[in-house]
Amino acid sequence: MKKLLLPFITVLIIGTVVGIVTLHHAPAATPTTTAKKAQVPRRVAPITASAVAKDPKLKYSCIIYYAVKHLKIQRWQEVSDFKLGWQVEIYHEASQSKYLVWPDKNIKTSAKALQPNWFTIKNGQVTYDSFGVHTFKKDMTATVSLTTIIKQIQQDHATKTVRNMRPNLVVKEHARADD
Repeated sequence: MKKLLLPFITVLIIGTVVGIVTLHHAPAATPTTTAKKAQVPRRVAPITASAVAKDPKLKYSCIIYYAVKHLKIQRWQEVSDFKLGWQVEIYHEASQSKYLVWPDKNIKTSAKALQPNWFTIKNGQVTYDSFGVHTFKKDMTATVSLTTIIKQIQQDHATKTVRNMRPNLVVKEHARADD
């Protein structure tokens, strides 16, 4: 029996030493191919007056967004399809440029039968205009400052939405009549 006890104690001692060493020296973590990096939300640059002044398409996107989401002129809902986009035609008149807003960035001239919604910009004020269809009333108008529009977009947390409008916005600028 003494012959069996000595090898048993030896194995027990070696096992205890290996266990203690293993506990004190945890194996280094090895990267696995299935581990995914944590997705960091992509930060969208805020819309500021300076950014709007430098980027006409951003400015038009802000103006259209505000019209669709906050303006009380019903016909502006005709341009509310964010997937179809918009076509903005700019006509330069004597002292004021007029911005016609058509629904669908790919709209054809043949589909432009009815007078569209439009806006003008003067001294930081945007005047929205809409022709009343099937009515003899005056055009419907509303005036809002660009500052108010930008603040509203920030309150709506719609910066990403507005910035994503730009690729769906086609701008066509017409030459001045006196050119």
